[in-house]
Parts: sequence; structure tokens; C-alpha cells
Amino acid sequence: MKKLLLTSIAAAAAMTIAPASAADLGARPIYTPLARIAAFSWTGCYIGGNIGWGSGRDTVSIPNLAETTGVPELAGVSLPSVTGNTQGVLGGGQIGCNYQFAPNWVIGIEGDGEAASIKGDVTESVSFTDPRTGGPNTVTGTAHAQTDWIASATGRLGWTWNRVMLYAKGGVAWAGDRYSADLAAFNEHIETRVARPGWTVGGGVECAFWHNWSAKVEYDYYDFSTRNLTLPGTIFGIPEVVPGINIKENISTVKFGINYRFGAY
Repeated sequence: MKKLLLTSIAAAAAMTIAPASAADLGARPIYTPLARIAAFSWTGCYIGGNIGWGSGRDTVSIPNLAETTGVPELAGVSLPSVTGNTQGVLGGGQIGCNYQFAPNWVIGIEGDGEAASIKGDVTESVSFTDPRTGGPNTVTGTAHAQTDWIASATGRLGWTWNRVMLYAKGGVAWAGDRYSADLAAFNEHIETRVARPGWTVGGGVECAFWHNWSAKVEYDYYDFSTRNLTLPGTIFGIPEVVPGINIKENISTVKFGINYRFGAY
């Protein structure tokens, strides 16, 4: 009788424990939220640095030689344009903010600025007909152009595949330039510095990696149009001011950048 009673109690206990153990096993998946990873988002602000290479084209023209030389008899005489190439390194930083929506599109704003050493020289002989003598005249000179810095404020539009974003950008731009020219025949040297406004368009690809960091490769085209400049200097050691020189400029750059994204997953 005692054996039968003990057997019954043991069986009842086993039946009680078994459902509880099964319930525990079934409840373990409830803790899976600890293992879930939130969907990646580009939304947020960032700051970073970049380094790259730039090349440009500067076209110099003098549409009215009378204005440039101060000789009234040369009114209506223009000199053919001369184009020179520039190239060199640049590097700086950028700061901006993104917002991801719908769900793969990203819009954003960005400001960047780079110190640069994009420079070049061109030596050219330009011929024109001198109305005072009716004969040909030739002027030989060397022109130098150098871009010391570039800055821009742009909007961005991107399309994402999780941690990879392809984007385009465009907006306003500025460049700090130095121009000079030397005419050996007149012992003449003229030069000036100028900050030029313009516009820019570009695009690139950016990849997010290790926590809050991302890397990008970007191409940008800058157009600073044509600007009429006045260059002070000396001729035969005498101070002079030379107005009426038109310089057209555009620059292309390729940059590699690293960004730190605040609050990113």
C-alpha cells in the first residue's frame, strides 16, 4: 500500500514538473529581442575630413586693349584668348546632416572647405594688328594661376542599399585664387588675389562601416564663370594698374573622405 501511494505521488509530481519545464523551453524565444539588430539608418549629422586631387582650366582674354593699356588708339582691338591648365592636391573637411525616408531615399545638406595647391603656368605669344602703324604686333608673356582654397554649400540626394549610398549634390561654391603675369620685354609684373563665387555639381558613393564611421569617394565640378579683373603691378619699375583682364575658370576634383556620424547605430 505504501509503495502504491509513493508511486502515485511520484507520478503526480512528474506530471507537474514536466509541463512547467516544457513551458520554460517554449518561453525562451521571448528573449530574442536582445539579439535583434535595428535597421540601419543614414538619418543624423556628421563631421569628417577629406583629401584629393584637382585640375582646372583658366582662360585669359583681353576684349579691349585700349582699356587694358590706357592707349586710346587701341580701342576696339582685342587679344586672342589663352588657356592654361592647373593641377594639384587639396584637403580639408566637411560637416552636414542627412534624413532618410521612403524608405531608401536620403536628403541632406553639406558644407565643406579645402586648402588647395592647384596651380599652373602658360607662356604664349599673342599677335594683333596695331592700328597706329597698320602692322602686326606680338606680345609674349607668362601667366600664372593658383587656387589656394575651395569651399561649397550644397544639397544632397541619395539612394541607399542598407549601408551603401549613391548620391548626387549641387549648390554654391567659392574659390580663393591668385593670378599673375610677366612680360619680359617691358620688365612688367602684375598680380592679384581674388575670392570668386560660382556653382558646383557632383556625386559619389558612401559606405558605412564600424559603428559610427563611413567612407566616401566623390567627384565635384566647379564653375566660376568669367570675371573681369584689375591687376596692379609695375612696368620698368614704375607702379601701374592694369584693368580689363577677363579670366574664366573651372575646376574638377576627386576626393576621398571619412565621416563620423553622430548618434548612428
